[in-house]
Parts: sequence; structure tokens; C-alpha cells
Amino acid sequence: MKATSPKNGLFTSWLAIALLSCCVTLILSSCSKKANDAIIGKWRTQATKEIVEFRKDGTFVNPQDQKQNGKYTFTDGSHMNLQIDTGNTNMPEMSASCEVHIHGDKMDMTVTVSGQRQQQKTHFTRLK
Repeated sequence: MKATSPKNGLFTSWLAIALLSCCVTLILSSCSKKANDAIIGKWRTQATKEIVEFRKDGTFVNPQDQKQNGKYTFTDGSHMNLQIDTGNTNMPEMSASCEVHIHGDKMDMTVTVSGQRQQQKTHFTRLK
């Protein structure tokens, strides 16, 4: 029967602590909402008071004007692409890339319309 040395016991303790830390980190990170889940719901722009609803199926709509709608897809945790149906026959669709940051019931979105260099920053508040 082998006797454990103090060094081996110390190593085992550190290994157990490291494994426990990894498990806790994984559990906590799995509980946090990803942006593509957190965006679901109705949001009001702070400047113009317009409402946009992001749905689970990857679509969005302006409830006040059903002609303004489209699709969104997240490319990573804070970036998404929009395909916007403008409801305008002269320019029926446009695309944009967005940087999205959601903090509870607040969302900041920086939109860059394809083919344009200008960015538009919009601040939203979640409707309950």
C-alpha cells in the first residue's frame, strides 16, 4: 500500500479546486442569456419611441406598420445581420449589419446599412 506524500496531496487539492472552478464557470455561463435569446421581445427606441419586435423565428416587425419587417441572424455574440423589407416598391429590401449590446432591459444597437459608411446608433428599452 502506497503512502501519499504531502506534495501529492497538495497537487490533488489544487486539481480538485481547478476542476470545481471549471464546473462553476460552465454552469454560470450556461445560465446567462445569449444575445440571440435576450433580444426576443418588444423594444422601444428611446429617440423616436418606435417599437420593434424580435421574434424567436428570426424575424422582426414594427407592430405599428406591418410593412416594415424583415429577418435577423446573429453572426456571433454581439453582431447580427438584418434583411429589411422596407415596404417601398422602389427599394423593396435592404441589408444592414449591427453591433448589439443588451444589458437587462436596455439595448444599444449600432447599424451600418450595406453600401453606406455612416453608422446609426440607437438605444432601446424593453417593453414589458
